[in-house]
Amino acid sequence: MGMNNQIREAARRELNGRGWTQQQLAGKARVRQATISRLLAGERTGEPATWERLLSALELELIAVPKGTNLENLAEKGR
Repeated sequence: MGMNNQIREAARRELNGRGWTQQQLAGKARVRQATISRLLAGERTGEPATWERLLSALELELIAVPKGTNLENLAEKGR
């Protein structure tokens, strides 16, 4: 799965988990609802600043780790 797909899936999961509509997220992130719809559908890749606003509104952050890193182990070490 490509990076954009991973970000998109994480945002979609968090949006659904919070029970928010795209319109609610749009208001919190100060982004048009149509933009969110296109990003989450994969119709647009989006600018990094737009993703940063969406992820911030969802209380998510983007991190970079070396390829092949076991993310489950990384999460446990951070606790």
